[in-house]
Amino acid sequence: MTEDRSTLYASWDRTRRHLAAARADISDQPDVDLSIADDFIKHNELGLAFDCLVEIGDDVNVRVAFWRALDEAAREMGLYDEPRSGSAGLCLERLAAAE
Repeated sequence: MTEDRSTLYASWDRTRRHLAAARADISDQPDVDLSIADDFIKHNELGLAFDCLVEIGDDVNVRVAFWRALDEAAREMGLYDEPRSGSAGLCLERLAAAE
């Protein structure tokens, strides 16, 4: 395995941990279906899992820890490197409002 590939795998692992932390923070919410986000994570569709969790978080009352975990995932995936729109922009807005 090349160093580039090992670096990529390490980044995916860190992103999965951030997404799992966000997921855990809302797993006790009633009427929240995390199965789609879980499926995306299982198939390494981490950007789609992020989008899904942001959408869920926007619909329910979540703690600031949820938005912090998603913020870390977004940073790890480089989602803020592009214009901040869509889920990444919404994550930043919600994090700023929660803090």
